[in-house]
Amino acid sequence: KILVLEYHRIGDIIIILPVLRSIKKNFPDSELILVCCKNSYDLIKHFNIVDRLIPIEIPWTNWNFSINKWIKTFYLIKKLKSLNIDLVFDFKGDLRNNWFLWKIKSKISIGYDATGGSFFLTDSFKFNHNKHQKNRAEELISKVGCFPLKNKEKIKLNKNGLIVLHPGSSDIKRSWPWEKWIKLINLLSTNFKVAIVKTSESIELIYKINQKITNLEIFENDIVNFKVWLEKQSLLVGVDSMAGHLAAELGIPTVTIFGSQEPSLTSPIGQLSLIAKPKEECKHYRDHWRLCSYCINEVNEEYVFDLIKGLMKQIKNNKNSV
Repeated sequence: KILVLEYHRIGDIIIILPVLRSIKKNFPDSELILVCCKNSYDLIKHFNIVDRLIPIEIPWTNWNFSINKWIKTFYLIKKLKSLNIDLVFDFKGDLRNNWFLWKIKSKISIGYDATGGSFFLTDSFKFNHNKHQKNRAEELISKVGCFPLKNKEKIKLNKNGLIVLHPGSSDIKRSWPWEKWIKLINLLSTNFKVAIVKTSESIELIYKINQKITNLEIFENDIVNFKVWLEKQSLLVGVDSMAGHLAAELGIPTVTIFGSQEPSLTSPIGQLSLIAKPKEECKHYRDHWRLCSYCINEVNEEYVFDLIKGLMKQIKNNKNSV
């Protein structure tokens, strides 16, 4: 029995889907179990990679330390301990995650030491802060002779699809201002078919757009239907969030708008995945070690528009486009 912990964000799980496939390929007779965040359950189940999926809301992921959350966490620990896990991986290097692994009492526990807690693990490794999240996960599974599958060129060029805008983000510091989204939509709507994804973060933006633009498609449905629908579209434009990773996993070209965070560590990994980021490094006063709302505001909508036009030209001219 092999257990993987990845219960922080949906995007984090999508990033490691190739890693999960590698584990399953290298250990075909093992039962692969994934502990994931609740809002990712339906989507990850739809990918049908792991044998067992266990959803949970851990108190320290969303800073909700209610008694109920702690009770459920200890109940999960007890449940996982009873499974007699042989091997468990955690890719975060978080002291709290390492403690979680220790409580499970698996035969072998493998993780990183970024914030300490290496003594909780049977096998601890130095966390490389300069590697992409996916590459760090691949490096960790290689410690037990589980090597990444060779990358297959996964790209879908749907020239008759829509340009999908996904403004939603779990953190306001990752969000691009609605004024810039409206300007981008105005630039796009002249020559392209555009859709916007309705999320709790984009409701106000959609209301403002509907007052000015009428020929805009709005997608509103659950995350599994979003995946199925997205596979038929041309391109996705979003901020540093789940949607870009999902598009890249499906082979859909992406443009991702970054602020001060380093794209090489968390960007979507796709054959046609482009990054729009500020021209200069962050010099603002900020209250977050990685995110800066001022920096993402500096990304120009004309610049994003040019990246989109370039990708759409490639899609249109490629002989494999459908």
